[in-house]
Amino acid sequence: MPGIGAQKKIELGVPGQIMPPAAAAVKFAKRSEDEGFDAVWWPDHLMGWHPDTMWTPDLTPLAEHQANPHVYFDPAVMMGVVGAATERIRVGVCVTDLIRRHPAMAAQTALTLDHVTRGRAIIGLGSGEQLNATPYGMPFDKPVARLEEGIDVMRLLMTADGPVDHKGRFHRLDRAVLGLRPYGERPPEIWTAAHGPRMLRLTGRKADGWLPTKLGPAEYGDALATIRRSAEDEGRDPDAITPGMLGYVLMGPDAETVQRLTEAPLVRALCVLLPAQVFRDLGVEGPYPDGSGFHDFIPTAIDRAESLRIIDAIPPAVVRHYAFCGTPDEVAEQVEEYAEKGLRHLVMWNITAFGDPGLARWSFGAMSELRKRLGR
Repeated sequence: MPGIGAQKKIELGVPGQIMPPAAAAVKFAKRSEDEGFDAVWWPDHLMGWHPDTMWTPDLTPLAEHQANPHVYFDPAVMMGVVGAATERIRVGVCVTDLIRRHPAMAAQTALTLDHVTRGRAIIGLGSGEQLNATPYGMPFDKPVARLEEGIDVMRLLMTADGPVDHKGRFHRLDRAVLGLRPYGERPPEIWTAAHGPRMLRLTGRKADGWLPTKLGPAEYGDALATIRRSAEDEGRDPDAITPGMLGYVLMGPDAETVQRLTEAPLVRALCVLLPAQVFRDLGVEGPYPDGSGFHDFIPTAIDRAESLRIIDAIPPAVVRHYAFCGTPDEVAEQVEEYAEKGLRHLVMWNITAFGDPGLARWSFGAMSELRKRLGR
């Protein structure tokens, strides 16, 4: 398959290692840099998406090797460690929120990473998920409003030349100051994980990049148009906003293997966070017909029967909608559709091991092959 033309060439990111040993995360990032990948990204989770009652040998062989599904490094620490050990590759978080991280602390962390990485840090922000807030005693009301005000507070502190005040709905600053200046001429970039109309408009007004999870190609193009209109209305250059996407990648050497991977319980369960409307559009009721996993799903509160119900409610067809599925050639063709719609940075999140740990090593080689097929 011919590579994507120069006008459509996209940057490619990979997931950073989220669990011990930490030295392996540095080794993996260096190898990714040497292979030509453009960025390495970490999620920010206290709790994983899979319930403990789903993490059993009969549902996943991973349970034999990992005690629970909630093992996560702090992304900011790993971004700093990897950024200091590399030269070119960018480091990012996809994504953190301004519920668990106060905007003033988030701004200081962002500026520190900006210096440690010599300008290569990307701060991905979202409105958050209930599973990372409610179980830990943190509020989850008005998450989008909190994010919008929090970005304003971050930018105010990162750019102000002296003490500043702010009187907002959620935050108050009284002669607050951050003396640390950006590494370069501008603060580190803020990308937002936007899907709904309100978040898309926020992205156009306030963000440097857009990092949703996978949408359909046509939907992606329409959402990007909303962002660009919002940027223009705000007097911003819409082309200065990087259109990105976090895409799960599920690859196999042949069609039969790929089908088997889409049927794997842990792979199907990852789709629980999709809004109910997505399931309806696919002709499926879904596990939460009146909501989504973002707001209705606390994994540690899910018993075994509920785990099995959730898995049964998510057929393989939903996996094919939510992830890039196929051989490396087939996935490259799927990605090209998004490049046609304006995609410029794809975070390729390899989930093949959730479907079959025996394919883990093969899948990392396939990721490198995919990078080559995409014209890198």
